[in-house]
Amino acid sequence: MGFKAIWTRPPRMQLASYREATIHQGGEVHLECQADGVPAPLLSWVLVDTNGTLHISVTLPSDRGVYRCVASNSAGAASTSVRVHVSSLPPVIQQPREEHLLLSPGRPVYAHCSARGAPPPTLRWRIPDGTLVRPSQFLHGNLFVLTNGTLHIRKVGSKDSGSYECTASNAVGTDKRTVKLKIEGGAEEERRQGEVSHKGVKAVATERPPSSSLINDTGLSISNHRETTEGEQKNRNVIKLQFSAASDAKFV
Repeated sequence: MGFKAIWTRPPRMQLASYREATIHQGGEVHLECQADGVPAPLLSWVLVDTNGTLHISVTLPSDRGVYRCVASNSAGAASTSVRVHVSSLPPVIQQPREEHLLLSPGRPVYAHCSARGAPPPTLRWRIPDGTLVRPSQFLHGNLFVLTNGTLHIRKVGSKDSGSYECTASNAVGTDKRTVKLKIEGGAEEERRQGEVSHKGVKAVATERPPSSSLINDTGLSISNHRETTEGEQKNRNVIKLQFSAASDAKFV
């Protein structure tokens, strides 16, 4: 009578029996668990997926603690542990806390605002009239906040002067930065530019051609032509009175 040998080997962890991992709040966690044995051990872990890796998509302070992975088969069991630390960091804006900008009317503005923190902070701008603007938001067709937190004004005018405040916030705290914008000349400069532009248009509209001729109902012909004498130009009006009679009278 023959006997069939069945070989078994208890599980053996392929990773250190104890590890530590520090994750920023809001980040992802991937904790691996690998073991061999005969027969192939079954891996047990909280929220374990098919390859034995524990995955937490968004960490919270409550996720801190010791996580144990157990590999078991008919011959025995083995385990490994990972202590997870979840850190929380208040937002810190990377640009100076206060900035002053002096620009001419019609120029573009780029005011930067980026921040670090855990969990990742959210950004928003408060413009001088008190309106809150978030990234990817247009306002009045002239102001836009880019996805990286930069505030952009296409063409500034006197109405855009004032303080612009960027706030970065998360579950731990907030940080702020102020950009003070001043327009050179202000409203008075814009008014003068408008008057100059208006006068220029008016001058072109009222300018007469260099020569013209008008004839009235009585046969009176008035012509205006330009004569040049020794570097000096003069306009002379020549009035011609024309009669149907044989004799003509001329007045110059």
